[in-house]
Amino acid sequence: MSNSILEYYKKNPNAIILGYHLEYMSLDDRDIYKLWTRDESEYNRETLSYDCYTYFDLLINNFGYTAKALFLYADQLKTYEAMEDMGYLIKELYDYAKMMNTISDKFDKYPRHFLTTHKIACRNYNRMKKEFSEDLFKKRIMKKYECTFGDYQFIYPENIQDIKDESVQQNNCVSSYIDKVIDGKCHIMFLRKKSAPDESLVTIEIRNDRIVQAKRRFNDDVTDEEQKVIDNWNKKFSNKKEEVAT
Repeated sequence: MSNSILEYYKKNPNAIILGYHLEYMSLDDRDIYKLWTRDESEYNRETLSYDCYTYFDLLINNFGYTAKALFLYADQLKTYEAMEDMGYLIKELYDYAKMMNTISDKFDKYPRHFLTTHKIACRNYNRMKKEFSEDLFKKRIMKKYECTFGDYQFIYPENIQDIKDESVQQNNCVSSYIDKVIDGKCHIMFLRKKSAPDESLVTIEIRNDRIVQAKRRFNDDVTDEEQKVIDNWNKKFSNKKEEVAT
């Protein structure tokens, strides 16, 4: 067993053992293994490493699924909807749960006719996304991050269009981060001169109260002076985290 699989097992051993002792119509041991080990990784710029996770754990920990119901539901989908690839199935379940939870946390976790329900949910979600994405973005705004250091000020965008405008002015791909902001994975801010707050200067990405990326136009590196301001911001919010901890 690889180190990563062993770590996944340690997170929820009772649930995994349970999976191998239930009675199924169609699932076999290989299917069960795929269900609890199907994983993904995401690069963490703060730690300079990859964060790994399984969809099985995310469904249980983030969306209120139970291990027993998940295994039995997968068995039902394999038997009656001919979903043979359990790795694909668990990822589709996670996508469905994440999408529906954005709309309402009272969604049906184990719908009959999952494939049809998933298609309808995708259609409705895409139709609604344009309407509620702006509201979701505004809920993520962290005004506490706004501050000034010398001739510079940190500005949080007021809306999605502000980020799109920044992307055009800076000739960078920051607009592709909008969904990540909405999902709570990061924050995007602007570092600008106090004398010209409407003129793009530096685009900033924040994760866990720390600036992890700062770029000028065309993704150029920041100047030494700008880096000092960024370091001061990180120090300010690092101290706040330490105060909370004590």
